Amino acid sequence: MKASWLAASLLAAAGSATASAQDAGKHDAFAGYSMLAADGDRWQGWHAALGLGLSGRLSLVLDASSHQADVEGTDVSALSLMAGPRLTFGGGRLRPFLHVIGGVVRTKAGVGVFEVDISESTTGFGGAAGGGVDLGLGGRWAARLTGDYRMVRIDDETVSDPRFSAGVVYRFGAE
Repeated sequence: MKASWLAASLLAAAGSATASAQDAGKHDAFAGYSMLAADGDRWQGWHAALGLGLSGRLSLVLDASSHQADVEGTDVSALSLMAGPRLTFGGGRLRPFLHVIGGVVRTKAGVGVFEVDISESTTGFGGAAGGGVDLGLGGRWAARLTGDYRMVRIDDETVSDPRFSAGVVYRFGAE
């Protein structure tokens, strides 16, 4: 039910978006700080994405992020590599967008005991749906605020967490 609601929302939004989004640069690169809120803990890290313009408002997003935390004395980390479509609305300085991405997530947990590190890692499939907004800073540069809801399936268990990121965007080919 939620998936069909999301698909319907994306189609409705695509129909109502203005044609001025075509003035955006075809490709963009994002890098910034990211926070993952997992099980009441804040995981700190980085987030990077490459948007490859397909047509007008539609892009293919290649998304990578890494987060680390200390959870009850255990060092934990998660590396996400995902891809999917992004739909951009509007044009000019303010450019909201929606994305749906999927891929793999590798998690690692470790603890140090008497100069010996013991760790375990697992890899599972994951996905995220969300959106954000780019605020043009002039020419090719913009500030980006983004948030999504990430779901990861590891060892027959599904974990879902919100992820928030802020950083800068460079638009290739923009004026």
